[in-house]
Amino acid sequence: MRRRVWSGVLLAASLCACQPPPDPRVAELSARVSALEAEVRALKAAQHSGGPAGATDAGDVTARAAAQNCANALTRMLETFRQDSIDRRYPTPAQVELPGACAGQRVNWVTLEAQAYTFSLTDRAGKEQLRQRGP
Repeated sequence: MRRRVWSGVLLAASLCACQPPPDPRVAELSARVSALEAEVRALKAAQHSGGPAGATDAGDVTARAAAQNCANALTRMLETFRQDSIDRRYPTPAQVELPGACAGQRVNWVTLEAQAYTFSLTDRAGKEQLRQRGP
């Protein structure tokens, strides 16, 4: 009986001695996987709580980008008009010709005076997407 126990201990010891040393890359990869899993959990939590990850959809992002593109083009047009005018003024409402980037956009003039302008862009529901003013 003692011989069996002793041979079992020797067998277990020899099996342990045959295992290669732990690879340091395994620990590094395990740490990276843990960090990624934590990031995924945080993103899922934000999505379920209505945070930044879940607050917008592709349509909202596209509409905001189109509004920003229109605002940039309209601002360039207004500034170009002012620089080219003799008395350095912005156009009157009758002189404003919306740029092509504003096709389909709702431009609302808050003020359009000789030395200042403010406009907003709204979505189809009337919600303001952005507001631009100058100078």
